[in-house]
Amino acid sequence: MRANKENKISFAKKVVSGIAISVAVVILFTVITIAGLVIYVHSDADIDKDKLVLENSMPEVYDAAGNLTIYCEASENNVDISEVPDCLKDAFIALEDKRFYDHHGVDYIRVLGALAANIKSGSRAQGGSTITQQIAKNAFLSSEKSFSRKLKEARLAISLERRMSKDEILETYLNMLYFGSGEYGVKNAARRFFGIEVSELTVAQSAMLAGIVKSPTKYNPINNYENALKRSKLVLSLMKEQGKISESEYNTALNEKIVITDDKSALMFDKTYVVNALSEACSVLGIDEKELRVRGYKIYSYLDTERQQALKDIVDDKAYYSDDNALCAAIDADVATGGIRAAYSNFSVDFSSFRRQSGSTLKPIVCYAPAFDSGLLSLASVLEDSPTDFGGYSPKNYGEKYYGKVSVRDALAYSLNIPAVSTLTTIGVQNGYETLKSLGFSLSEDDDNLSLALGSTSRGTTFTELIGGYSALASGGLYKKATFIKYVTDADGNIVYENNEVSPKKVFSEQSAYMTTDALTACAKYGTAKKLSSLPFQIASKTGTVAAKDGNADAYNISYTSDACVLFWQGSERYNNPLSSKITGGGLPTLMCKNYMTKLYSDNIPEDFVRPDSITEVNLDKIALENGKLVIASDKAPSEFVTKDIFDVRYLPAEKDNSFDYPSAKALNAISQDGKISITFTSDPHLSYKVIKKSLFVDDKIILTVEGKDGEVSVSDTPDGLLGYNRYVVVPYYIDDDGRETIGEIYQIPVGW
Repeated sequence: MRANKENKISFAKKVVSGIAISVAVVILFTVITIAGLVIYVHSDADIDKDKLVLENSMPEVYDAAGNLTIYCEASENNVDISEVPDCLKDAFIALEDKRFYDHHGVDYIRVLGALAANIKSGSRAQGGSTITQQIAKNAFLSSEKSFSRKLKEARLAISLERRMSKDEILETYLNMLYFGSGEYGVKNAARRFFGIEVSELTVAQSAMLAGIVKSPTKYNPINNYENALKRSKLVLSLMKEQGKISESEYNTALNEKIVITDDKSALMFDKTYVVNALSEACSVLGIDEKELRVRGYKIYSYLDTERQQALKDIVDDKAYYSDDNALCAAIDADVATGGIRAAYSNFSVDFSSFRRQSGSTLKPIVCYAPAFDSGLLSLASVLEDSPTDFGGYSPKNYGEKYYGKVSVRDALAYSLNIPAVSTLTTIGVQNGYETLKSLGFSLSEDDDNLSLALGSTSRGTTFTELIGGYSALASGGLYKKATFIKYVTDADGNIVYENNEVSPKKVFSEQSAYMTTDALTACAKYGTAKKLSSLPFQIASKTGTVAAKDGNADAYNISYTSDACVLFWQGSERYNNPLSSKITGGGLPTLMCKNYMTKLYSDNIPEDFVRPDSITEVNLDKIALENGKLVIASDKAPSEFVTKDIFDVRYLPAEKDNSFDYPSAKALNAISQDGKISITFTSDPHLSYKVIKKSLFVDDKIILTVEGKDGEVSVSDTPDGLLGYNRYVVVPYYIDDDGRETIGEIYQIPVGW
């Protein structure tokens, strides 16, 4: 028993000894690892300072001719640290790196604090990067999140601190920051947002600038002033806590009214275009704007500088505005490629994310083109335009004017609401919904309803989505996403993205695309876009107006030729503060389009739209059409009874009129009673009729003439005696285009002697 006890003690000692050795090994390994990491982090890194220069510049964007854009060439507008007021330095340091002047590239106190917070929360929500580390990451490293990348970042930051003074580091940092609205660096941001130089910044303005950089979209003071103001108050509180401003300075800054000027003088003629090209490049490459700037990418765009200048001249001309607060944006895209050749606005806008309600501009692509495709409607089809309840949905026409029976062509030309909703009902909402999705529109499940016919969507639509949809009509039904970029190369000149990799998608048949286009040319001739009627070339156009309380929020004109698809938009910044109700799509935006197109095609007019062989012109019977029926006219029909329209050869009218082939009086009947004769027959509205009383010895007498009557005709007469009249004749006839009377079958009604 004693032996067993001794054995147990011996075993326990061995276990303890083993654990002690294991712990010692782990500690030794940890010490060696930490020592290795410390040695690595503090070892000198090879730094290419040229990349810091690149970090302070814009990515290179080239126009369609291969020239570097003016905006990019002029963008190296860096601030010298001597120009920077202490309040701006203090604002960024308080928010981003409060021990900036005490550490040597890495703030170990902050790292440990962030590590403890992350362990406690079980996430990686907090980081410990200093200003120097942010420069190192943006200039030399990718945006991946990994432990090895953080080590490299720390090593580079320490090496940077050995080579640069604190002022040099801070200067580099302030010049590399992106503030949204296309503004890089504090000098450009101060001018754009406040209309002043950096040296003139107040404490409150400095705090707002510092607050923007975490999320330039969310905290941009032009588009999100309340967010920016709230964020600036956080920065001010940090500045006070860290002793960078006094209580008095804090209160003064807190009560300062910060006025955002959105200085348009900073908007160079190609700036809107370049900012949008950069945004698109980030999207297609899957990187952020900071990485785009430091990787040496070159972006080759579709920018046409002549078109850009012409577009800018129109948008900047105050004569086109009846409301001083009107925002305006315009785009010109190549129909063949989808390439955006010009884009300009009088406010900061990212066309890929700026969403508005699109109003009637959706009608052609969500309602009518799909209806033509399925053969459910033609341009000549007749629709009812009167107040209608569609299962609880009761839309109204603009101005609550209704026109009764209208053709599809006129319903589209005049942008009538009831026929559009009726058409979407006919083809099925799901059909229209899926069509829009095929055209690249971002929709939600909530949009699968009849209000889609009138352009109402839960998220709104972007201008580039609209351009893409209309370009598909202009290019025979082939959809290509509207794009700013032809291709992108890396620093070594290798193509890393190319737009031509995506083939066009067939969304509409060429027949339905052409028929929709033909209707939209009518809109430009006599419809809501009739301001374009004097242009000496074919142009298809659609207008759209979105109403808001006490005014209109959006006014569109989208027009296209065989060469270009162009959009002009005027609108209000907020739906609760609309423009005048007098600003409609058929007004100022259409006038802007007309004058842009006039300038664009002053030397060469675009070719006409090419009619497909599968589209044919058909003579229709006018009387049948007035009654809502599609009937092919007789080959012998006089022109007054014929109207023409185009049809998809797959969906021609099945019925043909033969009234003029065999003019007749149908259901003829004569009754002689009590010395009188009563004659009845059915009249065809295409024909005329004469009922003639004849005799051997007396001139013929016309007792009845009928013209254009549809339905039963009756006449009574008293025959004369033996030496008088002895028969009646019913003569159907028509007058041909040469003025000749063409007689059909003559009906003789004898009367007894």
